[in-house]
Amino acid sequence: MNKKVFFSILLSFSISLLPILSGCSKEETYYVEYSLSQEFYVEGERLSQREREVLQADITILLQEIEDAVSTEKKESDLFRIGKAEAGQKVSVGEHVSALLNVSESLYQATGGAFSPALYNLSELWGFTPEFEGRYNQPRPEPSGTEIAMALNNSKFDDIHFSSGEVTKLNGSTKLDFGGIAKGYMSDCVRKYFQNKFSGKNIDGIISVMNSNIVLLGEKRLGNTTRGYSVAIENPRIRTTDVEEVAFAVGLSDVAISTSADTYRFYVNNGKIYSHIINPKTGKPSNNGVISITVFVPLTVANASSVADAFSTMGFCMPLTEALSFYEKKSEESGIGAVVVTSDFHYYVVGNYDILSRREYAELTKPEIADTIEDVFERTEIEDASDTVVPAPEERQYIEYIEEMFG
Repeated sequence: MNKKVFFSILLSFSISLLPILSGCSKEETYYVEYSLSQEFYVEGERLSQREREVLQADITILLQEIEDAVSTEKKESDLFRIGKAEAGQKVSVGEHVSALLNVSESLYQATGGAFSPALYNLSELWGFTPEFEGRYNQPRPEPSGTEIAMALNNSKFDDIHFSSGEVTKLNGSTKLDFGGIAKGYMSDCVRKYFQNKFSGKNIDGIISVMNSNIVLLGEKRLGNTTRGYSVAIENPRIRTTDVEEVAFAVGLSDVAISTSADTYRFYVNNGKIYSHIINPKTGKPSNNGVISITVFVPLTVANASSVADAFSTMGFCMPLTEALSFYEKKSEESGIGAVVVTSDFHYYVVGNYDILSRREYAELTKPEIADTIEDVFERTEIEDASDTVVPAPEERQYIEYIEEMFG
């Protein structure tokens, strides 16, 4: 699980989120956390505490079942067995890995390979796999060109063949890692659980998995009325700017949201940030000037949360203008939106979503303080984007701060 969330439900929701994954045995450790909004409604009726407890128990079992299948560490998991298999050896997999492979294949093709679930060897080479827990931020030199080339050769999704619940590798060294899509898939599964549980009924509430993928079901209920949700897109440079948000999305309903950023599993060496997000084409951490991407996917899109999860990652693995063009195309096709934040302290908005700057949001909600609100990031038109992103002075300050903290 390799993303950290960079959005938060605003206090105007009058909502709190309750962590509910628990009850693990001593022999098994589960890392998946999820939450449901306290105010969860079915056909306008708020769920009782007893109803929530039943849902919590069912969802906990579901997510543990998924993690047991997709973990890269658990020796009985489908992914671990695939990783250990020799070239040509058939490995039987369960429904979750089969579903993830099918969705991943579709997204791999849709992104021209910018999204790939076969990058475990590269992540391991750069020190971002679980065995490096607690050491992700330690400065270290780049691997050699030979090492990168070898890991890249062993990280080709095209070497994975799957059909009818069986996986075969052309290259025995290839290993899968669903870290870039598993949380979205889990969110999809939880949403489907709710839709089956309350088939044909209107649902209003919020689902969050690992605090990095959220699903906004219906709208925010206020007595007998409803209104769209508002979400704050947090500032990935909050450590040095003391400003919490980049911007705000308002009027949201029935949408899956995922944010990727360069602030989790990363290190700084010689004044450069090395992110855990690996470019499948170069075999190196992403380096296109992007520091945060939030993607909005309507729930009418199949596998909406999986798509949001993958698309928020792949934008780091293309030139900036190409990533923006990709999101524009997907916006026209299926209503997807994106907010892309760059190291020159600009941000770009794609799609028909209401994105307000900090000052605009204050003018809407607290006009008496709007004049005191600072916009640290500047909204910029897509046509003005360049693939050459020159870091802002504030970005250099952030890097120096991180170097001092972890150096």
